[in-house]
Amino acid sequence: MSFVAERAWRIEARRRREMYLGRIREVTEGYALRNRERLDSLVAQGLDAYVPEDYRRCRASLERVERLLSQDPEQAREENIRLSALMRSLGGRARENRRAAQAAEREAAQAAVESERDAARERIAAKRDERADRVSQEQAAREDLLGMIRKARQSLPGAIERDLCQPDFKALSDEIESIRFSLDDIAQVRLDLEGRIVEVTGNARTKAESLKLAEQRDEERSEMSAVLEDALAVYRRLGDDFAQSMIRNLQSSLADARSTMQSLDDSLATIRQDADDRALREAARRHVVGGLLRELRNAGFIVSEPKLEGGEASAVVIKAQRPSGAQAAFRVNLDGMSYKFDHYQGQACLEDADKVMPRLQDIYGIDLEDEKVSWRNPDMIGKSEKRLPDSSGERRK
Repeated sequence: MSFVAERAWRIEARRRREMYLGRIREVTEGYALRNRERLDSLVAQGLDAYVPEDYRRCRASLERVERLLSQDPEQAREENIRLSALMRSLGGRARENRRAAQAAEREAAQAAVESERDAARERIAAKRDERADRVSQEQAAREDLLGMIRKARQSLPGAIERDLCQPDFKALSDEIESIRFSLDDIAQVRLDLEGRIVEVTGNARTKAESLKLAEQRDEERSEMSAVLEDALAVYRRLGDDFAQSMIRNLQSSLADARSTMQSLDDSLATIRQDADDRALREAARRHVVGGLLRELRNAGFIVSEPKLEGGEASAVVIKAQRPSGAQAAFRVNLDGMSYKFDHYQGQACLEDADKVMPRLQDIYGIDLEDEKVSWRNPDMIGKSEKRLPDSSGERRK
């Protein structure tokens, strides 16, 4: 007699929940490791000193993620998502703060030089009382013009604007220092200087705005690239080739001006959900395959090494045989299975099926539903027959 049937299987809720939490823990551990490496990199570059509060919050958040991984993987994942959002612009802010601090140091040094210059001029002025009053007035007018330049530079709102206009203001100061003019010309000189100061400051503001916009775009692209590198490293470690391929497609689209961090987050969330679903389904199938192998061996079968058939409808194929020549064959898909017990005499095939199939529920938590017998032969099949009868049909949850 031969017996061919198909059944769907599912993992009981508690064990599937354990697999789900294990998957979340594994993915979140990968992201937490990448975030720790980025924080350590900030420390190695000395940038943490320029964003101390943000750095402290990120460190505290990372510690919460690592603590929650063993207690509540879902909460750890949510905390890690918040941590990743906090860290996206952390490096850019640290570098901007460092640049501002360095600019302040340069300005302080420049102020010290100018102060020393003023002091020197005062000392020189004190020693030249013998010079004519007109020369003294001309010098005072020159100092007044130089003061106009200094005030114009100091009135600019940011370090970038002040840095950009420094060469032009330096050239104006050198020109005022070198030119000769009389008190009769001072009004026209002042008017010309005011016009040139307006031009210099206007150009500096325009250039600074363009530079800031370019830096913002570069920083956003850099952050997006870092997010993709983190995700790629996680799924490379997990061995998920399909997820890696999808992430590489996202990397190739970063040059598109329409790409934003929000759209990237949405795409990564979809990739992550698909990867988790694939991993959970594959973990569940491995659980079923492992249970089948153990129960077939316990029932006295000699079991061949399972093989994975490729293609979109991939399935794990298990073939087993008794010394008497009776055969069993299983095809385990991601959501169902088909099996054949063949080359038996009489009702012995049903007895073997009853030894193997019911124990999958009792021991491994695998529910077999919707049994559909697609072929049954009550007659004895000769042992010389080599080909198993074909069967088709499918049972799902």
